[in-house]
Amino acid sequence: MRLRFSTVLVYLLVGGYTLLVALPIVWMFLSSTKTVRELFSSPFALPEEPQWSNFVKAWDSGISHYLANSLLVTTLSVVLIVLVSALAAYALARINFPGRVVIYLMLIAGFAIPVHTVLVPLYRSLNTAGLLNTYAGLILPYVAFGIPFSVLLLYAFFLEFPAEIEDAARIDGCNIWQLVLRVVMPLSMPALVSVVVFQAVFLWNEFSLALIVTRDDALRTIPLGLTKFQGQWSTNWTLMLASLSMATLPVLVLFVALQRHFIRSLVGFSK
Repeated sequence: MRLRFSTVLVYLLVGGYTLLVALPIVWMFLSSTKTVRELFSSPFALPEEPQWSNFVKAWDSGISHYLANSLLVTTLSVVLIVLVSALAAYALARINFPGRVVIYLMLIAGFAIPVHTVLVPLYRSLNTAGLLNTYAGLILPYVAFGIPFSVLLLYAFFLEFPAEIEDAARIDGCNIWQLVLRVVMPLSMPALVSVVVFQAVFLWNEFSLALIVTRDDALRTIPLGLTKFQGQWSTNWTLMLASLSMATLPVLVLFVALQRHFIRSLVGFSK
């Protein structure tokens, strides 16, 4: 069967875009196994002899601690964001109560406010509360800024959730909490996974808020940790690229593990 021109064109565009996205990641990994001389003399050539010791040196330099901090902060933040956003979005979409339109509009307004516009008042508030240079001072703002987008995403999903499933659960004797936790949430896994992926990628790479909240090196996350390889007059590029490769790996693993649910969420709820 002959393929239509439009089908071939779509395949070519998707393949080209995939290469465009994948090539920088492949180049980063290959460059991290080069010497500094190779990196600058032949930036696009394969390494003559892979320098796996670059990863060992980067790990020993403290990257492992930054990765652990990022893993802790991102995991706790995403769990709280998903928990609060899922319950709030379901209530706004499926439960008729006074003031829900006002709450929904307030969430939209919160989504429209850039993080950088409130960094100064946020810093003063955290300082007054004694939360500067603490994990809580980093996690709580992350949760607050992540909730509006997550609620809007889940709200649209719950609006399309089949009412017949809820009615059947109520007939079987489920109360509201059993309905939400045992019926709705398991069937909403694609949408919840989308929130996890979006928020995890954003928080893993977040720099500005982490920079102003954390002072001690022991509390800093991976985006801040990568700056230690950049000096005032020189930069250790091979170790930085090795660290970047290790920092990218958890996000890639997360997406590969959840891609089936993530793709389902993009095409809508499957009845």
